[in-house]
Amino acid sequence: MAQIKTLADLQALRVVAAQKMDTRIKGNTLGLPQIRIAMATIGIEAGAKEIFDYVLEQADAKGLNVVVTQTGVIGDGNNQPVVVELALKETESQVFENVDKKKADEILALIKA
Repeated sequence: MAQIKTLADLQALRVVAAQKMDTRIKGNTLGLPQIRIAMATIGIEAGAKEIFDYVLEQADAKGLNVVVTQTGVIGDGNNQPVVVELALKETESQVFENVDKKKADEILALIKA
């Protein structure tokens, strides 16, 4: 992350953050693909935060118009370390278990840019 040295830097960062939040909020109504990452306590302990950050970073880098959100437990909670749900408009949602960076890349590949 770039250092904030001026008020203009801070205002620019605020605009970018607001745009990202706007996409999250409107994601359901716009029919955007959604990635939900289980981030209950056990998921965070298992590395869900790192996967969440990685998915956000890679989605931005690839120019994917996708909503990435965190949620509580997905499924019965015994499928950790990291559980990810992918909801595409044209298919039923899919749940992926034991997600690492490699599997996260495979999930992102299912989304059309």
